[in-house]
Amino acid sequence: MGDSKRELRKEMVETCPGCGAKIQFEHPGKPGFIPQDVYQRKLDAGEEIVCQRCFRLKNYKILTSEADEEEIQRFLSVAIRDFEKFVYVFDVFDFEGTFRPEIVKLLERQEVVFVANKFDTLPKTVSGSQLKSWLLEVIGKSVGIRPSQIFITSTKNGYGLSKLGDFLSGWGGKALILGVTNVGKSSLLQVITSSKVTVSPYPGTTIGLIEHRIGTLRLFDTPGIIVSDRLIDLFDPQCQAQILAKGEVSRKTFKPFPEEVIFVGGLVKIQSTLASQPDLRPIFQIFAPEQVTFHKTKNPEFINHPEKHFGRLLIPPCGRFDVSRLNFKQVEIIVKEEEELSIPGLCWINVKRGPVRFTLNVPENVEPKVRPALMKPKRKV
Repeated sequence: MGDSKRELRKEMVETCPGCGAKIQFEHPGKPGFIPQDVYQRKLDAGEEIVCQRCFRLKNYKILTSEADEEEIQRFLSVAIRDFEKFVYVFDVFDFEGTFRPEIVKLLERQEVVFVANKFDTLPKTVSGSQLKSWLLEVIGKSVGIRPSQIFITSTKNGYGLSKLGDFLSGWGGKALILGVTNVGKSSLLQVITSSKVTVSPYPGTTIGLIEHRIGTLRLFDTPGIIVSDRLIDLFDPQCQAQILAKGEVSRKTFKPFPEEVIFVGGLVKIQSTLASQPDLRPIFQIFAPEQVTFHKTKNPEFINHPEKHFGRLLIPPCGRFDVSRLNFKQVEIIVKEEEELSIPGLCWINVKRGPVRFTLNVPENVEPKVRPALMKPKRKV
């Protein structure tokens, strides 16, 4: 009798309301785990039941398990077939790292709403209308379509949330919300739907479908899609959380000599010259999250052994890091004054005096990209 009653009660809370994982008692450290005695005690007391992973994230900001990449990809490939409406969320600061043309093209025959999140991380000189015009241009170039609906949002200061909420409330039916890890999907949903879900800066927090209601729309959150070609993906979840942009990004202006090397963090080295006038020095600004450090040097010892300064002068990495496991490549790119250079998952560079010939040393999985300038120069330098 007692066992059957316990089984009946276990069915009453089958999934964690924080992350969507199936509740389980057998595998500590895996998504959905909760000690069975804790589960039963909370059930008897009528208290909220969340898995141990979500409880520790919510109360102690500690990540105890990570989502399985292959499991997430299989899950999403099946889930996409059951929907005709999609909300695609990306990070406006890391546009090249989080707006994935290969994913958007899978949805080209469907009804898709684009949400450009984390607007608060951009310089305050960038207006919403300016950003929207820029997004229409770059999305058109990358996927060959002109989006019919783009919403610009920030959960930090509330920008654009009521407008997005009003639209979704009247959309009707059901929709799937997609985005790569760390674009802020769960935070966005928590605000516009007043849902109680686990929100954290760690990648892979959501590992199952979680249903939300907003007006006449059933909106389903999905696991963050894991990618491996952003620089931030090279670091552990705690380091990723530390270096994610949490407010307006920092910027620094450089006017380097040809022999000077600029480090952005510890894994990106930049040298530069003016492509057209080598007797002049280039001028450019680097935009990066506040915790990412810049360091300019001519010291050969520093240039050849930056790992001695990881976690101190050079962040990321955030501490001890085995750089020997990485392969690096050298990339040469010319960037004009009306263009910017993006290093996905780390920073972007706005040219003030150019064209600039950049010689970059970056990890081989990271692909620097040239894009139309978001920060338009106001005058000729």
